[in-house]
Amino acid sequence: MVKFKSRYILTEIHFENETTLKDIDQYKMLNFIKQSIDIFFGDIGLGQILKNFQVKYVNNFTNMIIIRIARENLGIILSTLSLLNRFEGERIRFQTLGVCGTIKLCETKAKKYLEKWLINYEKNSNSKNK
Repeated sequence: MVKFKSRYILTEIHFENETTLKDIDQYKMLNFIKQSIDIFFGDIGLGQILKNFQVKYVNNFTNMIIIRIARENLGIILSTLSLLNRFEGERIRFQTLGVCGTIKLCETKAKKYLEKWLINYEKNSNSKNK
């Protein structure tokens, strides 16, 4: 029996006008990335990633996303994320925060970024209230 090796990508979406991901769920993001892979890499690229491609987590408040992909197709996803610049007519930029071998490590890394984000958010909200 062959074990499929996966990689988990922790990425963050930055919008040009600093908005958050509103009403975007895992399926919408999955379809958006699939369509983008089809545009950039064609049917062959899309066919390669489909066996082990999944959007595991989307946080609408912090714009963080966790994506699972087969280890041999990691380059296709990273290339696609770096080439994407529009989502539903709005300018975006993906920032890859880390690539991990297990989802537990990816979640640990996400928690560290969320703690930093929360500290900055609290500082900004306290400075606005003064």
